[in-house]
Amino acid sequence: MSLIASAKGGTDYDPIPAAMHQSVCFGIYDLGTQPSNNPAFSDAHKVLLTFELPHERMDFEKDGVTTNQPRVSSKEYTLSIGDKANLKRDLVSWRGREFTKEEKESFDISVLAGVNNQINIVHKVSGKGTTYANITSISPLSKGMTKVAPENPICIYMMPDEGNIVIPPEVPEWIAKKIMASTEYMEFLNPTAPKASDRTDQQNQAFPTPAPTSVEADEEVPF
Repeated sequence: MSLIASAKGGTDYDPIPAAMHQSVCFGIYDLGTQPSNNPAFSDAHKVLLTFELPHERMDFEKDGVTTNQPRVSSKEYTLSIGDKANLKRDLVSWRGREFTKEEKESFDISVLAGVNNQINIVHKVSGKGTTYANITSISPLSKGMTKVAPENPICIYMMPDEGNIVIPPEVPEWIAKKIMASTEYMEFLNPTAPKASDRTDQQNQAFPTPAPTSVEADEEVPF
């Protein structure tokens, strides 16, 4: 498993520079239903996308071996492509066009893995003086830009609807901790506890069986 630095990973590295960066999506993680820290908002099913920045690199050491690898940034979303959802907003910007009615009913976000884009990184300073590098927008590659393949292995984690929840070893530890904080994981550990409300309809919007679309006929659309 690669040792990567995330803008939210809690490392001591300097934040990724604030700018527009070429990137490629290599990680899609189902975080399950995450508890809300704000009483004004209800718990929500979340998904995390991770992006590799090929032109922002650092030397990382693991097990006594130093390797030069691309920096990594991540963004967490509510798992919804409803009209007001941040995930839908970023995907529309990334695709360069709106979703069709058919795509809204059945869009498999696992197709994002390996797709190039440009992410806009903006710095935000917390009340404690910590600088965070946040992804504020995503757009397709500009004309003339060369696509790249991810250097990190592609990882797609989908939480099962029922049964044992096994987190693969390739899932980064900080992401695994988020998954273990989910309602579904807590219910897995304590199966006699009252169950959360059914999340099937929301999950089917973003992790369905892929439906045929016209994307293949339009090479300008990245996915």
